[in-house]
Amino acid sequence: MKHKAGRIVTILLVLLVIVGGGAVAAIYQKNSLAHVYFHKLTDKTEKTTPVATTDKTASSTIDETKLKAQLKRLQFVGNVAVIQDGKLVYQQPYGQDPQKNTKTATTKYQIGALQNTLTAAAVMQLVKDGKLDLTTPVSKYYLLDNADASVTVGSLLEMTSGLTLDVLPASELNKDVIAWNLANATVTTTGQYNFQTVNYALLSGIIAQASGVSYQKFIKDTLLQPAGVKHTGFVTSAAVQSKLAPSFTYDKASDSASAVTQDTLFQTMNDQLGSKQLYTTASDMAQLTHYITSSSFVGEKYMHQGAIAKAGTAYTGRLTIDGSRLVSRADFAGYHNVLAFTEDGKTGVVLLSNYQKDGSLSDTAKAILKLVQKND
Repeated sequence: MKHKAGRIVTILLVLLVIVGGGAVAAIYQKNSLAHVYFHKLTDKTEKTTPVATTDKTASSTIDETKLKAQLKRLQFVGNVAVIQDGKLVYQQPYGQDPQKNTKTATTKYQIGALQNTLTAAAVMQLVKDGKLDLTTPVSKYYLLDNADASVTVGSLLEMTSGLTLDVLPASELNKDVIAWNLANATVTTTGQYNFQTVNYALLSGIIAQASGVSYQKFIKDTLLQPAGVKHTGFVTSAAVQSKLAPSFTYDKASDSASAVTQDTLFQTMNDQLGSKQLYTTASDMAQLTHYITSSSFVGEKYMHQGAIAKAGTAYTGRLTIDGSRLVSRADFAGYHNVLAFTEDGKTGVVLLSNYQKDGSLSDTAKAILKLVQKND
């Protein structure tokens, strides 16, 4: 009884010390220090609403039985993520790779040329900001033998620059891939499509020059942080790579699988962006795609000017209009990755795989998207 009386006296003293409207603040203003003291002394606990995180999924009406049936039909091995009306509603691993590596919802994969989707979006952000022009000759940023004014920033984006690379890169991870590209690139016929990774390697350097910060920092500040992703970064070393899902190739003739070696993987990376190569999770890739296609990013004008390729456009790794969908894909040293989203980017499917025996991931992603839309 004495103990209880003492507590009441203490509370009264606190309220007396708080003058004017302070007593009201102690009871009603939940952000005030007085309110905190009041509830500590009275042993009252507040009910708080948990903040949603990117690792949690919202409720969904997806028919998971049909979704898994699509994955089983493909013999899919990897991770799948689904966004429905702007919310992550499904993220799960599926299947087993040859080494039966354990996968979780946050298992990370390299994405290869799927990164071109983000590079193109970063370019268009700089175009919108007036720091870059698609008609500017590449010679403003880099000197290339036999390159005239027709080799523009826009031609790099479209893979029509005429730049080619026929030299095999080293198997040690290259941290200055741009210098290597400049030293080995040659110019052929400008204006004709030719998928060459040198185009987007040079775009990464142009992004750095136009923005005044490194390519990595610009991607982080402009895309990764605003999109709220937590499991995406750059493969800067073998130590980072060792934390990703290992990749495997499949030989149909012998029905056998082989693990991709680090030398082969690094050589493939050097042919693209070297240590600037991104890794991500299926759910992060879904969020990134949703973000860069949203009206809060560069807007429809700049998205369709360069970030999104028109229907029928030859493959560049960018998002491409496919009927009423946006799609993208990439095969990279045993990794196989696809996206299929609605035109507004609010609903979509991401499949990231480290071992694919046969079949079309793109067709499966489209089928799952159709299933999601049916239940939207």
